[in-house]
Amino acid sequence: MLKKLMLAGVVTAVALVGLRETRFLGYAKQELADARQWVDDQVPVEKKIEQMRKDVANLDRDVEQVKGSLAREIVEVRDLTTEVGKLRASVETEHKGLVKRGEEVKAATEYVSYGRARIPVAEAKELLKQSVDTHLKRKQQLASMEKTLSHRERIKDTLEKQLDSMSKQKQELRAAIDAVEAEYKALQLQQMESQYQNDDTRLSRVKDSLSDLRKKLDIEREKLKLSPRIYEPETPAVTQSVDDILAPLNSSHPTTIHDSED
Repeated sequence: MLKKLMLAGVVTAVALVGLRETRFLGYAKQELADARQWVDDQVPVEKKIEQMRKDVANLDRDVEQVKGSLAREIVEVRDLTTEVGKLRASVETEHKGLVKRGEEVKAATEYVSYGRARIPVAEAKELLKQSVDTHLKRKQQLASMEKTLSHRERIKDTLEKQLDSMSKQKQELRAAIDAVEAEYKALQLQQMESQYQNDDTRLSRVKDSLSDLRKKLDIEREKLKLSPRIYEPETPAVTQSVDDILAPLNSSHPTTIHDSED
């Protein structure tokens, strides 16, 4: 009984430790996720947009690889189609010739014309069998080449679809990034307008200073209008002529200064 109780206690302790470790791992994962989110939030939007554009630009390498593979398959399919066509025509012609040769051998009794020579029927049958065996191998070769051609054509079609899909996706990604950037710029403009209107920024302070200065100038103008005007006496106009003014200079009598000295 004691052993059972001890065993149960050990199992419970292990379970508790496992539960604590599980919770700790869960907390650790959550903290790591929060840390990653915090780091991601610190990255400026401009940097994220720039990185996305670089990632889309890097897709050009993948597109070029697909283009290269597609170009190679196009050439392979074209050349293989030509070879298959030639071999198929040759096999069909050869088939007809073997059937005709078989009819000739079947109809012969002793000799069969073989080119310019005449050979015994038994030898003709042996040559016919060899020709048929060779013909069957060529038919197998044709069948294999046709399968290869079919495989190459499927690869070519797949690469064409892949290239078309990648090109469209790249265009769509670029358009999506442009749209996001436009939205971000619009948001920045709204934030700037709101900040300049409401916040105590340098621009708003300058505007306030200009307004205050204009108000002071207006006040000074009004004060000047309210001040009494000071009128200065007008200088009487000179009625003498120039000769009358210069006449004392031409007087024959010596100045009073000289008379006093004498």
